[in-house]
Amino acid sequence: MGLNLRQLKIDPDAFAKEYVAPVHRMGRITVGLHLVAMFIPPVALYLIYGLVPPWDGFIKGMLAAVAFAGPFFIIEPIAYYPVLGISGTYMSFTAGNISNLRLPCALVAQSALGVEEGSKQGELVATIAVAASIWLSITAVFIGAVAGGFLIERAPPWLIDAFRRFLLPAVFGAVFGQFALRGIAFAPFPLILSYFAIQARQPVWVVISLSVFGTIIVGRIIYKSFMTRKEAPQS
Repeated sequence: MGLNLRQLKIDPDAFAKEYVAPVHRMGRITVGLHLVAMFIPPVALYLIYGLVPPWDGFIKGMLAAVAFAGPFFIIEPIAYYPVLGISGTYMSFTAGNISNLRLPCALVAQSALGVEEGSKQGELVATIAVAASIWLSITAVFIGAVAGGFLIERAPPWLIDAFRRFLLPAVFGAVFGQFALRGIAFAPFPLILSYFAIQARQPVWVVISLSVFGTIIVGRIIYKSFMTRKEAPQS
């Protein structure tokens, strides 16, 4: 008989001491090394070739990048952490491709094993799923670099266009459908909120914020209303 992870008992103190603390320690080290590595190419260009961008262009580029990516710096960790957990968050934000690969992999793995997002069991499952997806990405990128150009040159244009237009919507649609079945009363709200935000031509970070936090608020209201009716004395 296979192990039922939902019934797996995890001691909170041991979990915090033997898992959470080492993960934070290694996570800070690896993320710090990653940040340093990001500056190696421009520093090398300066030291070897003496290339330095003009300061006005540098400042404009930084302001544009901060204006676009700054909100995601706050929104994405809050929105993704309940699913990815601690180690999954460290790995995902280091490797990238969070919303279109790491997050769906963690969600599908947790659903397949019947564990709750945000639980200690879900944390362990997400860690394994994210790590496996990273190794798969490395393998796929290597194969793509070697054979991708050959295949793309010979693929019909309609097939390439279909992948470009429908691959991500198909992934997100499948994930949404999977979780909509678990809470059908809540499912319409993120669609409605994101639809009106998109129609109002709001930036992506506004759409994500409205969908995530708006659904949380609506879900809380529905839950409290349900609990109030449940606890009300029967006449």
